[in-house]
Amino acid sequence: MKNIILLLLGFSLSNQLLAQSVSVPVPVRDEPHHKVVLENDYVRLINVLIPGHDTTLVHRHAAASVIVYLSDNNIGAQIVGEKPVLSESSPGQINYAAYDLKPINHRVWNRDNTPYHVMDIELVRKPPYGDSCQLITDNSAHLQWRQKEVRTYKLKLGPGNQLHIPESNCAHLLITVTGILTATSNAHMHTMQAGGYVFFPPQSPIDLGSMKDGGDAILLELK
Repeated sequence: MKNIILLLLGFSLSNQLLAQSVSVPVPVRDEPHHKVVLENDYVRLINVLIPGHDTTLVHRHAAASVIVYLSDNNIGAQIVGEKPVLSESSPGQINYAAYDLKPINHRVWNRDNTPYHVMDIELVRKPPYGDSCQLITDNSAHLQWRQKEVRTYKLKLGPGNQLHIPESNCAHLLITVTGILTATSNAHMHTMQAGGYVFFPPQSPIDLGSMKDGGDAILLELK
């Protein structure tokens, strides 16, 4: 009888812990599929990798964020208290989420066999300054949108193409989406493949180049 009672208590405790893990949101940086890979005065860069048919814990987003998608996937997401939403992701897709104004608690799952890869860039500088750098007008840089904290560009460099970004009062974060790119600043050169990233502080001139097959990237201009 004593063993049965202990067994029942064990099941009860396990169910309580399971219920807590499902219902209590964790900060996004503490969710196991989310890894902080860069943090400074401007950004907190969170690398998100969800294996096929896996699901995150319920987690909380509370900072204004830029989301950069790096893989082709069918995914699902559900905000606590709302119905699930099914969607697709594709490399180079970017979104802005004003989680600072409207935080959310949600979970995300991967409906495919291949890993789901995305970068969640939290914009942490407070307060952001006004426009302090000129727009990039090169034909290989396409402005997507602007917010008070950031301007976001899609970069498309053909084979052997180059792009120069002059020094300014803005910081920059570069994320490679496809191909192999080089990024040189102050005599330091970075060779970047898909999913690679480099942060450039203010007053950093940047020279970008592509290899023989060209490449695509996302550039965040941080105020």
